[in-house]
Parts: sequence; C-alpha cells; structure tokens
Amino acid sequence: MNQPIRCLAAAVVVAALAVVTQAVPAAAAPAGGNGQFGLTPVPDSAGRVAPYFMLTMAAGESATDTALVSNEGQVAEKLKLSRATGVTAGNGGSAFSQEFQGCAGTGCWVSGLAGEVTLPADAAERLQFTVRVPAGTPPGQYLAGLTMEAATPPRSVQVGSNGKATARATIIERVTVGVAVTVGVLSRMTTRLRIPDVTGEAIGPTARLNMELANTGQTFAHGKGRASCTAAGRSHSFAVYAATVLPHDQAVIAVNAPGLPEGATMPCAVRLRYGNGLIARWAGSVTVPAPPRTRIVHTGPGAYSVVPGNGIPAWAIALIVIGVLVLAALAVVLLRLRRPSRVT
Repeated sequence: MNQPIRCLAAAVVVAALAVVTQAVPAAAAPAGGNGQFGLTPVPDSAGRVAPYFMLTMAAGESATDTALVSNEGQVAEKLKLSRATGVTAGNGGSAFSQEFQGCAGTGCWVSGLAGEVTLPADAAERLQFTVRVPAGTPPGQYLAGLTMEAATPPRSVQVGSNGKATARATIIERVTVGVAVTVGVLSRMTTRLRIPDVTGEAIGPTARLNMELANTGQTFAHGKGRASCTAAGRSHSFAVYAATVLPHDQAVIAVNAPGLPEGATMPCAVRLRYGNGLIARWAGSVTVPAPPRTRIVHTGPGAYSVVPGNGIPAWAIALIVIGVLVLAALAVVLLRLRRPSRVT
C-alpha cells in the first residue's frame, strides 16, 4: 500500500551567527513556499496542486515532469535551483540533503533542471526536469527533491546585543519539494516496520522512551500507536506517532513519558499500527537512568572537586587532602630554597 510522505514540501529559514550555514529541512510548509518565492508541481487541469512530485516507472526508464517556480514578492528575484537527496530525519519524517553540492544517491537521478532563473515581481515560470532510474534498481519507493533559494546571499542582520558585544545572523530562505519515485508495481511491494529496541532516557525531570524504528520493507511507511510501562504496580500509557521512515532506513522516535520513575527498570511494550492493518510490536525491560547528581567538595586551600552525589569513600577523600597538603609543603620548601642568601 502506498504510504503518504510527510514533510516533502518544506520551507526552511537557516540562520547562523556571522556566517551562512546549511541545515537539513525538517519543517513542513505549504506547497507555495515561504511567501516570497515558491516551488511546486504544476497544477492539474482542475487547478489542484499536488504536495510533491509522484512518478512511477521501471528500472532503466526515464520520465519528465514540470515544476512551477513563482516569485510572489514586489521586486525581481534571481533564484538558484538544485537537486536534493531524500533521507529520513533522525527522529522520523522526510528530509533532504546535498542541496547545492555534488549529487548523491537518488539526487543523481534528477537532471535537466535549470541552475538559475530570474523572475520579475509577481511572475511564474515552468521548468522541466528529467528523472532517470538507473538500470538494475530494485523495486521500491525512492525519494529525491528539488530545492530553491535566492541566488544572492542576503545581508547579515543584528539579532542581539549585550553591552559592546553584538550578534549577527545571515538568514537563508529556502524551499524544497519532494520527488517520490515508485520503481516497479506498488501492489507487489512489501510494507514492513520493525522496532528493534526501546531505551530510556532522563531529560531533566522528564523521563523519555526512545523507540528505534527500522523500515525493512519497500515502501514509505509511518504509523501511530501507544507505549505502555508498569512501574510500582501502576500502568502508564503514552501516545506514539512515527513520521515517515524511508525504505531500508531507520529513525529514533522519542516519546515523553512523564510519571515514569527515574533510576528504575520496568517492563514496557509498544504497539504501532501502520500500512494496511499491519502492526509492529515490541516488549521488554526499559531502564530510565537517574539524572547525575554531583556535589562540590573542599579538598584544600582554594581547591574544590566535583564528586558524584552518592559521595566517595572516606579513604579516597583523605588521600586527596593529603596529596594537596604534600604539594603545598613542597611548594613552601622550593620557595625557601630559591631565596637568595644574605652576604655578611
């Protein structure tokens, strides 16, 4: 069954102090882009705009499609375009990499895209591109992308100050739209999610369950369900939502679990629904670590040490204190030896 892709049309604002940096898009946005310029599939005969490009072909074949590039601002805009590689974000969801760099993976399937285009204010232009699937590509669903941003780097702006110190940032506005390619017959493909492991984590006073999720099938997949744990005779249940994981990829889905005791091991289970009535299950013991507790110990004149909150043995503290005293005594002796003798 075809699984919808999440976060395929993304508008990104990238900010960096003093320099320009690039980041993997993670936030979904309407297909129209960031409000100044847009990149979308061309509308169909009824005026509907698809959220991303969807192509179906066999290995070794190629197909062409058309992107609509628009400038919704009040001045002419010079824009640059790039192909991108679809990846799974670390916490699930579709993301993109390799924009404006050398192509990699599925990004290399895209060709013929104009590198730059200049649009007058309130204007749009259609740009064709080609997708070619390498011969021998196994059946499955794959993700590439098209990315666009202003060709001229924007000026930096001041974002904060503290006394004589100021912070400046260069903000890059970028929009990316996905190109989903189905190679082969979708109805013959498998959709399969696995949960290899679940671990616990303490984020300050909040417990968290980190659920490893692997897509071992051939199609895009996402799911939702619940995680439950039993601690001190009490059952705790938490909603789980897993955004898209690409085939043969994995992610770590974080689930906040308030109420679970820190520093305890407890039985937990996860039930995740996905695809067409499919269920992924996991059950086992999860340990939520206690947050580290430290205290400061005075170990000598002007000397302090940070030690674990449960303390250290008295003999170890004694050795530390003795060592500090020995060093102080040696310092005094060396100081006296280095004093010049009086001539009588």
